[in-house]
Amino acid sequence: MAQTEAASANRVALLGQLSASIAEINQPICGVVMNAEAALRLLLSQPIDAEAVRRLLACIVEDGMRSGEIVNRTRALIKESAATEGMPGEQRRDPQWPET
Repeated sequence: MAQTEAASANRVALLGQLSASIAEINQPICGVVMNAEAALRLLLSQPIDAEAVRRLLACIVEDGMRSGEIVNRTRALIKESAATEGMPGEQRRDPQWPET
């Protein structure tokens, strides 16, 4: 009984952490979209401010890297949680998420 309650508490905690990860990844994705839109506007202007476009592209790369880090942390959290629950690897592996 206590083990079932602990597993349930672990799942609730994991859901909370996953929700936080989703909220966290939203910020860099929004940054990518906003910076890409700004870069597109700059490319339409005359004369083109190449340095401003370069800075925006650098921000897009940084936000993309940050998004990847968030996804990797989230995947590690899920793997750790599955291992803690003691589920066999075949049951906890999601075929949409390639092994790392």
